[in-house]
Parts: sequence; structure tokens; C-alpha cells
Amino acid sequence: MSEFSFQPIGIFESCFVEKFGVPRQSGMAPGARGVIRFRAEFSLAPMFLHLEGFSHLWVVYLFHKAQNPNHPSAWKATVAPPRIDGPARVGVFASRSPHRPNPVGLSVVKIEAIRRASDGCMEIEVSGVDVLDGSPVIDVKPYLSYADSIPGASGGWAEGAIPKFRVVFMKEAAEEAERLGIRTLLEELLEFDPRPRSQREAVPIGDPGSVGRQFAFRLRDRDVRWRIAPDSVIEVTGLLSAN
Repeated sequence: MSEFSFQPIGIFESCFVEKFGVPRQSGMAPGARGVIRFRAEFSLAPMFLHLEGFSHLWVVYLFHKAQNPNHPSAWKATVAPPRIDGPARVGVFASRSPHRPNPVGLSVVKIEAIRRASDGCMEIEVSGVDVLDGSPVIDVKPYLSYADSIPGASGGWAEGAIPKFRVVFMKEAAEEAERLGIRTLLEELLEFDPRPRSQREAVPIGDPGSVGRQFAFRLRDRDVRWRIAPDSVIEVTGLLSAN
């Protein structure tokens, strides 16, 4: 079979600068924003004709930090899914893991604005993102509700509701989150416990022995510090400048 090469049409600018804290699927954190910045040669006005009539967009991009740069072909036949109520391991083709033969991601996002930037390049501002900052964008396609939503489709091992936890803030953390306009976003990210499966299994929320354990992730230019509180509560303890 022939091999193919692609050139990115743009770059995804996201509030997620590291993999920890990124939602496990698009749409899980509606407040998570990003911008698709198109390269100049792909910013021709006719290429965006009538796109404004669609509410959502499929984004095809590369998991550019998923592969080992010394072994770019390294991938896994089976992976540990993020849901701890699922199988211990599933086939890579039965998952959306970034560790795949071709590290290609697919996310559906909401279109918030389509505009031309000051440098002349086109931008699409989107929300509900689960994409890492700097991800090369390969293509975008409009979401078609009549074809892309299939009533009664089976969710396989990922079927069922994901546990959600109550999120509270210490006073100073609440004030800083309000000032930055990210309180709702933090609640959306933390209520699903964004830690990797290994941490969630080793230190489960709801276990009395886990109370007081502290964790952190990076959001934009802030280190979000939080801990496990009694009664299965997640408490945000601080938002520290990462600079």
C-alpha cells in the first residue's frame, strides 16, 4: 500500500498546555476554549464560504506529543482505557488513545467565531475542546447532525455514565478563579477527576485514606492545585502563576 504525507493546514491554540487536565473527550468541558489558526495559504476566503451556518466542527489533528521522538513508530496494540469501571486493557482500535499506529485525533467542537486575524490569517474560535496546545491541524469538516448523530448506537465498554464529584474552592482560589474567569471551566474539568487511570486507582476519591492527597495540573499560565476532601469532594486550594 502507498504511504501518504500531509501538511498541516494550521495549528490548534488551546488552554491546555500539558496532557494532565485535558478532558478525556471533547464536549465534556464546554467552557474549554481554543482557536484554530490557519496557515496563510489555507486562509483564502472562498475556503470558508457558508461555514458560518454550522454550529459544530470536526477537527482532525495530530497527537504531536504522544510519540517518542526517538521511536516515532512506537505504538501499543492494547491500552489501559481511562474509565476504571471498564476493562483493564482494550485494543488500540477499540479506543481513542493517542498511542496508535498513526497518531491522529478527531474531536467535535462548537464554533464560537470565524474571523480574520490582524496578520491576515483565518481563525476559528471553538469551545468544548480536548486538544493540546500546538497540535497540528490536518483538516476541519462541518458536523452534520442528520448523519453524525446515530440514535441507539452502542457505546461498547465505554457505555454508562461517568462518575462526577462536587468541586469546591478555598476562598483565595475562588477569588482568583473569578478574576481570571475560569471558575466554571475548573468545575467542568475537575468534576470528572482528570487524573490518569493509574492515579485514580491508586488514590480513589471516596476512600477515607485518600483525604488530603494533593494534585495539580497546568491550565494556561496557571498551576491549578487541588486536593481530595472528605465526602468525595474535590477542593481547589490555589491557582499559582506558572511563569
